Amino acid sequence: MNDHVVTEAQPDPAGERIKEAERQRIAKDLHDDLGSHLTAIKMALAQLSLQLPEREGNGALHEQARYADRLIDEAIDAMHGIIDDLHPAVLDLGLQAGLEWLAKTFSKQTGIPHRMLADDDLPAPLLDDFQTVSLYRIAREALHNAARHAAATNVDIRLHRDRQLLTLEISDNGGGLPDAAATQPESSGLRGMHRRAATIGATLALLPADGGGTRLQVRLPVRSGANPIE
Repeated sequence: MNDHVVTEAQPDPAGERIKEAERQRIAKDLHDDLGSHLTAIKMALAQLSLQLPEREGNGALHEQARYADRLIDEAIDAMHGIIDDLHPAVLDLGLQAGLEWLAKTFSKQTGIPHRMLADDDLPAPLLDDFQTVSLYRIAREALHNAARHAAATNVDIRLHRDRQLLTLEISDNGGGLPDAAATQPESSGLRGMHRRAATIGATLALLPADGGGTRLQVRLPVRSGANPIE
């Protein structure tokens, strides 16, 4: 596989930031409003179930109550999934914490082991919320590709800072990237990843990983100021 950098027209950074802010607002509303209502319904159902007499003939009622409780739990799980898609709450703890949570969830769901490698001095680089969530979404798509398309059996995630440059790398030991992907950036989610990278002023490259497989590399200039990476 030849090294290549995916290229695409520059997106609208201001517009993307507005969209991300709206996603974050909706996620908060879902958590605060819908979440509290579902919790209240679950508690009310539990109280109602306790008041059902334990006598012959009420078995169907108790089973219906248990079924309703399971439905509420499924609705709460679905809500949390939607919230994570809109704006993962773990990112409030910083990019490194978000990547660690993402990697653990990925390994749990796929059975593919991972290594998380990060510099000890990562509080030095500074990212805003939009840069953080953009890098997180790129990492999530890269892990998805490693499991679904590359047939990888191991992945490494590395977060490294060299002065004013922050580098995120995700390497897998899968089958490598087909040569056609160099001319078809929309394949395997590459177009979306590149768009997110370009929106935050980062570069995205696909390189051969050591020993085979693919290494996705995102490089982002970082600035001084508030909001440390973790």
